[in-house]
Amino acid sequence: MGTGKTYGSASFEEAVDGDGDFDPRLLDPKVANILYHDRAADDYDDKWSIQYDERTLAYAEDRVFKVVPERVEFGRALEVGAGTGFFILHLWKGGWVREGAATDISPKILERCAANARSLGWELETSVADAEKLPYDDDSFDLVLGHAFLHHIPEPAQCLREMARVCAPGGTVLIAGEPTQRGHAIAEVAKKVTSHGIDVMRLTPLGRGWKRRQKSADEKRTDALETVVDIWEFDPERVAGMAEGAGLVDVRYETEELLSSMFGWFSKTVEGNAPPGLLDARWAWFAYRNYMRLSWVDEHLLYRFVPKRWFYNIVLAGTKPDS
Repeated sequence: MGTGKTYGSASFEEAVDGDGDFDPRLLDPKVANILYHDRAADDYDDKWSIQYDERTLAYAEDRVFKVVPERVEFGRALEVGAGTGFFILHLWKGGWVREGAATDISPKILERCAANARSLGWELETSVADAEKLPYDDDSFDLVLGHAFLHHIPEPAQCLREMARVCAPGGTVLIAGEPTQRGHAIAEVAKKVTSHGIDVMRLTPLGRGWKRRQKSADEKRTDALETVVDIWEFDPERVAGMAEGAGLVDVRYETEELLSSMFGWFSKTVEGNAPPGLLDARWAWFAYRNYMRLSWVDEHLLYRFVPKRWFYNIVLAGTKPDS
């Protein structure tokens, strides 16, 4: 399947010591994900530059077109591990979906998802749920999808079986934004090099305004949780095998982002370390334009000769048989 982290089985109460501190490595991964995403819900869209505009709509649709080459209108769709609703809301906005539902294990982030849907003029059904045990009948949805969520799930093969179970015969299961083992390793290098460069800059006159801000105890707990919620990096062939093991047919996958991934993580690392208010709209335009340029290089040049497993993200779709 891929590289996975070891994790604990403790509840939050069991992991907290007498001083109120806790070691996130002791936590059950589902507890850790609830705690982290509940805390991150209010700032999540800003952190990942999600604005529900034409730019992010184009990004979401590009993921679909990699494995669903023709535009399709799905009657009823479910997003699993929906977060703030990035994937399903953009597909509804783009005319891919008529009716929708969303689940997530984090109540707070699902509240944000529902609020985002209402702000766009859509009433989205939401349900707090474990992705390994979805609260829906068999054959309930024409499209079952998820974006950047499967790597949080302790048993991803079981999650894919559940997605296939609730998908209607002839329907589509679609996942995107899942990290590969090699792509993740490359991204980690980009993040570490950028962080080191910022640390060096802080020692110079140019970096005086970039001094580290003292974080509150609550912010430190959130940062600690963020280190343990990502469990898996995947081998693309193994994920395709899991989809076939879940009963899906015509399973096809692509990978994406190599240079663009490195640049994207450079940008996010800079943004995470920049003093508040320093980076303005010019920076956002610079980051977006260069990410798009490098995405073009990845897709049209590098993808011709670099092995798929070296790219950062997996996009995969499969069909539930009619019989």
